[in-house]
Amino acid sequence: MRKPHYLLLLASLLTTPLMAPQVLAHGNDHPQFGGEVKVVGEYTFEMKQEAGKVSIWVFYDGEPLDASALDLKVKIKGENRKELVEVPAAEGNKYVGDLTFNPGDKVLAMLTLEDGISKIVAKYKL
Repeated sequence: MRKPHYLLLLASLLTTPLMAPQVLAHGNDHPQFGGEVKVVGEYTFEMKQEAGKVSIWVFYDGEPLDASALDLKVKIKGENRKELVEVPAAEGNKYVGDLTFNPGDKVLAMLTLEDGISKIVAKYKL
C-alpha cells in the first residue's frame, strides 16, 4: 500500500520545478536608456555618453532612486588623466554632467548614500 505514496511524492518532486516561479536578479542588467549597465549588489547603474555629456541613472532593487537625495561623483583614470567630478542630479533617478571619456579610460561612478559615509561604486572600463 505504500507504493502510491511514493509515486505521489515522486510526481510532486518532478513537477515542482515546472510550477516554481521564475527567480529574478534584484537589478535589471538590460539598458533602459541605451547605456552600459553595471549591477552592484542591489544597485543598478546605467551610464550613457553622448555629445560631451554623461548621463547616469541609478536604481535600487529595480526601483528608481531619488537623485536629488544622493550625491554622485565620477572618478576618471586614463592616460595622463586623473579627475574626480561631482555629477549633479537632473530629474528622477538621473544625473547629468559635462564629461567626455577617452577609449581605455577607467571610470568609477561613486554614489554616496543618505548616511553621507557609505558608497556604492560601479566600475566601467571604456
